Order: sequence, then structure tokens, then C-alpha cells
Amino acid sequence: MKKISALLLVALTLLFFSCSTNNASDDSDDTSQIEDTTPVPEEEEEEEEEEEVCLITNKDGLLIIEGESFDLKGKWRVVDDEKASGGKYIEYYGANSYQTQNLDHEITIKFKVDAAATYLVRWYMRQPDEAEGDKSNDIWIYFPGDIGYGKRNGADYQLTHYEKFVSRGKVDFTYGGALDLHNPKASSWMRAKFPEAGEYTLKICARSEFLQLDKLVLSTGMPDDDAKEKSKTLSEAVTCE
Repeated sequence: MKKISALLLVALTLLFFSCSTNNASDDSDDTSQIEDTTPVPEEEEEEEEEEEVCLITNKDGLLIIEGESFDLKGKWRVVDDEKASGGKYIEYYGANSYQTQNLDHEITIKFKVDAAATYLVRWYMRQPDEAEGDKSNDIWIYFPGDIGYGKRNGADYQLTHYEKFVSRGKVDFTYGGALDLHNPKASSWMRAKFPEAGEYTLKICARSEFLQLDKLVLSTGMPDDDAKEKSKTLSEAVTCE
């Protein structure tokens, strides 16, 4: 009788262990089959906005550059004046630099032309009332790429470095401007020959203290007198991409 009881106890123990193992296995299987329904956040696509680039450009035969549009440095400053185009002009208030260029006072501007063309270079400037006849009336000027030209002995003269650009005017901003060349000395209109459509740069370096520069006027396809009349009340034309 004791032997039967012992055998029965062993059988019950094995049966209980078997059921426990199966339940654990079933629980494990059920857990592995549960789908994770937690929402996965979608990655936001970062749209990179391209910065709009705007440049001064030509319009109706004129390319006008306001003095205050230059990238100023050194002793150049913007001055408010209702007589100036756009109500502002720039003035150089540093020392004279007659013999060479002081690049601490070099200013630049980028612009665009829409076709190959040759432009006459002029400006609106003013001398202070107290300035003597030939004082405070000139700058150093240069077009990188050597696209600036003057005349010597009736022939084109390519400008490969800075040259003196000068005119006179008081009270109101006066239209004018010509090259004063040296070695040998000659006076000449200045032209810029753009070989193709595209972006170009103009550089100016200070020469005379208290020069007042309102705007530069480059013209093509018209007499100079027409450029003078048309540019009086006009300001820059701009293109953006």
C-alpha cells in the first residue's frame, strides 16, 4: 500500500511540473506574438530654403549704383540729404591719398549686366562749399578683370590698375566724371567693356577728403546728354534670384 502511494505521489508531481512548463511556454509564446502598436514619430523633412540673392542690374540702357550700396569700410560714411538720390550719399572723411591707394579705405560693389555691352562711366558728386577748386573732387577707380578703358592719343587704353576719376560740383550733386591719367598724362572718358552677361565688381578707393558721392551712372546705347537727363531722378534697378 505504501508503495502504491509513493508511485501515485511521483505521478502527480510529474503531471504538475508538465502543466507548469506548458503554461510558461504558452505565456512566453503569447508575449512574443503581441504587436507593438506604439506610434513611431515621423521624421520631419527639413526644407532648406535657399537665400534669395539680389544684385543691382541694368535697365533701359542705364546701370545706376547708389553710393550707399557699396560695402563700406575705413573712413567712408553714409549721410542723409534730401538733395541726394534716395535721400543718402557717402562721404570720405579720412586723409588725402594722392600718390597711392590706401586699401583700408577701399570699397566694393557687385552688380549684374544682362548682355555684353560697353558702358560710359559717369557719376553724381559734390564738393563741400568750403573746398577749393580742385579739392575734395576725386577718387581712385578700378574694374577687376581689366575691363575699364580710357583713351590715349585716340587709341583705347586698357586700365589694369587704379586710376584717378575726377569732376567738380557744389551745392547740388553734379553729373560728370572723367579719367585723369598719368605717365603720360591724359584726360579721357572712362568706359567699361563687359564681354558677356554676368556678375561684375567695381572697386573705389578714397583719394580726397570730404568728397561726397551720390551715385554712379553707367550708360549704353544713348548719348551722354540723354543719360544725364534720364538718370537725374532714377535709382538702382535690382534683380533677385
